[in-house]
Amino acid sequence: MPADREMNRDPNPSNPPQATGTLESRLIVLVPILVGVTVVLSAWRMLLGVAVISGLGWAWKQYQQKEQQRLATLNALFYKLIQDNQGRLTALDFAMHGDISGTEAQEYLEERAREFAAGYEITDNGGMVYCFSSIKLPERYQTIDVASVPAMAEPEPPKAVAPKKRRIVLPPPMNQTELATRLGVHPTTVSKNKNKPEFLDWSREKDPAGFAWTYAPATKQFFAIESEGDRKSK
Repeated sequence: MPADREMNRDPNPSNPPQATGTLESRLIVLVPILVGVTVVLSAWRMLLGVAVISGLGWAWKQYQQKEQQRLATLNALFYKLIQDNQGRLTALDFAMHGDISGTEAQEYLEERAREFAAGYEITDNGGMVYCFSSIKLPERYQTIDVASVPAMAEPEPPKAVAPKKRRIVLPPPMNQTELATRLGVHPTTVSKNKNKPEFLDWSREKDPAGFAWTYAPATKQFFAIESEGDRKSK
């Protein structure tokens, strides 16, 4: 039996013990190396992102500082021109003195006009003038000599205005029915009284505006006439 076992044993086994040990030792060395490379690559990407963000933040900060300095320069120029030109300024003048584009000057003056509620004037050639008449200069820009400012003239007392004469407009001629409606009576009542001497006083009392009426037989119409009180009130 022992002899049969020896004969059935494979003389060249596929997985010898020595080869298995060699593969395990290689894996033990390679795994830490791969982990280290992965960590280095991840850290490099993170450091690159931090560097990019820091660079953008620095650039934005520098841009803001330049914009603040530029705005302070434009503000100083704006108050100086307002003082020199008695509150009147055009976009062309501001662009020339500030060495900026016309669009930029227009946008700046529009913003200042909204801030100070400035007015506008259109010149004969179609140009627009900003009028900052009510603007109050900040203390750091106030360089006007008070003694050189002319004193304001005292306002003249208002002149007496003569009272206007009251103009009386007479009603148009009316027929019997129309006058009866105006006086609030029946047309037959007007017919009975139109030829009486007291018709003037009677019609004046009935008329809502106090006019006296007279009858013209030729035209068969009634005409309003002015009373003595109306003539005196003119």
